[in-house]
Amino acid sequence: MNAGQPSDSDKNLRVLIVGGDRSLEEEFRTALARVPDRQGVIHFAETYREAVDVATRRQPTFILIEIDRDVGDVAALSKDLQELVPESAIAGAFRPDRLEQGQSESATIIELLRAQVRDFLRRPLSTTELRAVLDRLFSRLPGAAPVAQGRVAAFLSNKGGVGKSTLAVNVACALALRHPDEVLLIDASLQVGTCAMLLDLSPTTSIVDAIRERDRLDKTLLRHLTLRHASGLRLLAAPIDALEGAEVDDDAMSRIIKMARRSFKYVVIDTFPMLDSILMTILDVTDLAFVVVQGMTPAVAGIARLLPVLEGLGLQASRQRLVLNYNYKPFLGDLRPSDIADRLDRTLDYVVPYEHRVLASMNTGSPHVLHARRWERFGRTINNLVDDLDVFGVDPATESPQLHASAERRVKVADRKEML
Repeated sequence: MNAGQPSDSDKNLRVLIVGGDRSLEEEFRTALARVPDRQGVIHFAETYREAVDVATRRQPTFILIEIDRDVGDVAALSKDLQELVPESAIAGAFRPDRLEQGQSESATIIELLRAQVRDFLRRPLSTTELRAVLDRLFSRLPGAAPVAQGRVAAFLSNKGGVGKSTLAVNVACALALRHPDEVLLIDASLQVGTCAMLLDLSPTTSIVDAIRERDRLDKTLLRHLTLRHASGLRLLAAPIDALEGAEVDDDAMSRIIKMARRSFKYVVIDTFPMLDSILMTILDVTDLAFVVVQGMTPAVAGIARLLPVLEGLGLQASRQRLVLNYNYKPFLGDLRPSDIADRLDRTLDYVVPYEHRVLASMNTGSPHVLHARRWERFGRTINNLVDDLDVFGVDPATESPQLHASAERRVKVADRKEML
C-alpha cells in the first residue's frame, strides 16, 4: 500500500453516533452510502452513559458526537471516549443555529479541539463534507508511522471434518517457529474446540476467562490467560465446559480479537463451521481467511454456497485463500483439483496432500509440521501458507525477494497425480 492511500481497514468503519436526535443516524447512513469505497457498521447511543458502554464493547473506529448540549459536557465525553478507544477518530456534528446561547461557533470548535474532537460536520450532513472529513481522518499522511497491529488469519468452512482445525494448528505452530511468543491461536469453536487436544495441552484457562475479565482486559492479562506451547505458540483455548460457550457473544469476541491484534504479531483463529454472529464478527476483523474444502462432493457443494455469502458479507476474494485439503486416503473415482476448481469457478490457492502421519500426529498431540522433513509435501504446503500470511498486505516495494517469491509459489490448479 502506498503512503497516503487508505487501507481496507480504514474503508470499513465501525461507527458510533452519540446524540439525542435519532435522525442524525439516518442522515449519516444516507451520506455514507454515497461515499465511494467506504462502508460501515453503525451504532447509535442516545445517552452519554450508553455511549461509554457501546464504545467499550464495540471499539468504534469513528465516533460522531452531536453537539446538542453544553459544550463542557461534550468535551468531557470526548475525553472519556478517547481514553476508552484511543485509536478512534472523534468528530462533532452541530447545527450552527442551535448552539448553546452565548457560545459562538468558533469558541465551540476551539474548546472541542482541545478535548480531542478532530473534525466537525454541519447538519444536515452532506456526502461531500462527510467524504472530506473521512479522507482527512483516515488517509495516512506520507511518512506517518502506522499503528502497530497484528495480522489476523481465520480458518473457516461450513462443514465439519474437513481438517480445518488441523490446518489452523499446524499453520499457527509454523508461524510460531518463525516468531516465538508473537503468535496467538484462538479456538473460537466454542462448543467442540479441539486445538488444545491437538497441541497436547491441558487448559487451565479459556476464552471464557477473558470474557469474564473484559472490563480489565489488557495485553498483560490476555497473555496471562493463554497457554504456551513448546513451539513458541500461545493458545487461547475454547471453553472447558461447552455450556460456558454461551457466555461468548459477538461483542466480547470482537473486543478479544482487537486486544489480541494489539498484543501479538499474528492472530490465528479456528472457527466453528456455522455462519452465526460470532463468525461474522471474526470476518469483520480478519485480514486473510483460509476457506477449507474437502475433496468430497457434499463439501464442495457446501463451499459453492458459502463463497458468494462471504463476498456479500464484505470478505472480498482478495482476502480469501481457497484451500483444498485431502485429509483422507485417495480412492478410485476421487475428485481431482481441476474438477473442484471447475465446480467452484475459482482458482485453488493451495492443495494439501494426504499424509497418514498427519492423522497420527492428531492422536499424539504433536503437530506434524514440527517434525515434517524438508522435502515432505505437507510441510512445504503449510510453510507456503505461512509465507502467504507473512507477505499479505506488505508493500511490494519493501518486501523481501524471498517473501515475494514465496507468494508466487501459491498452488493454482494442480493435477491430482502431482500431489499424491
